[in-house]
Amino acid sequence: MLAENWTESNTLLGTIGPHYFIHYKGWKQTWDEWVPEPRLLKLNEAGFAKRRQLFETQTKKNRPVAMGLPGSPSTGAKGKDKAGKKGEGSRKRARDSGVDNELDYQKRPEVKIVIPDTLKLQLVDDWENVTKNNQLVTLPRKPNVRELLEEYRQYVHNTKKSQDRTARATALLSEIISGITLYFDKALGNNLLYRFERAQYVEQKRASSDKAMSEIYGAEHLLRLFVNFGPFIAYTNIDTDSLNILREYINDVMKWMIKEQKRLFVKEYETTTTHYQNLSRT
Repeated sequence: MLAENWTESNTLLGTIGPHYFIHYKGWKQTWDEWVPEPRLLKLNEAGFAKRRQLFETQTKKNRPVAMGLPGSPSTGAKGKDKAGKKGEGSRKRARDSGVDNELDYQKRPEVKIVIPDTLKLQLVDDWENVTKNNQLVTLPRKPNVRELLEEYRQYVHNTKKSQDRTARATALLSEIISGITLYFDKALGNNLLYRFERAQYVEQKRASSDKAMSEIYGAEHLLRLFVNFGPFIAYTNIDTDSLNILREYINDVMKWMIKEQKRLFVKEYETTTTHYQNLSRT
């Protein structure tokens, strides 16, 4: 495990102190990330207890709320009486269910997002420019992620495609675009940057603290999100119909990005200074 002590002069995430480069077992290397010491759990009973607590809390958040449907728990006196008689057994089943839920959670299949070949080549060029040529995407981008997705929304409304979609799919469009934007803002710092780009990211955070990253970064980094989107949505509490609609829209966004490729993606990457290259390696 890599470990570094970050100061205000060399921090990559805006936090200072001991940081560790973590790989999550069973996950791709693209999810590896630097984390500060407070996010680590010690390998002891207290650490395992905290892990169980966090998992149970997350399970409760994702659990559907009972709406008075047949078979759902009742709040009446009769329901209370049954709950009292079966309380101990229910608690045991809940503990067993927690273990089963965790196993089910770990076994969920990854949702596949197929990247078109044209955009795969774009990703390869992007990777080579950053990791091999020591270049960067010039920021802020125009259009940025928010503007790009808004352009796509207008494109859908102005074409016949919107007439071919179900009423539910059309109604969900704005919600899906907001969700993609939120995912981007949350994922960028930890999951969508190459190490060489982190110093630039910190610089942008300091210079534009009042802006979301979706207002600074553009198509290059949004495409990286789509590559990693499968694991994101595989572990969310989303029904099958909504998942299929989301996947359909992501595929359609990428088709639209291919049509607008020359305009959306940067033509030339920025050559970095020797000072920046040295800073990015510290």
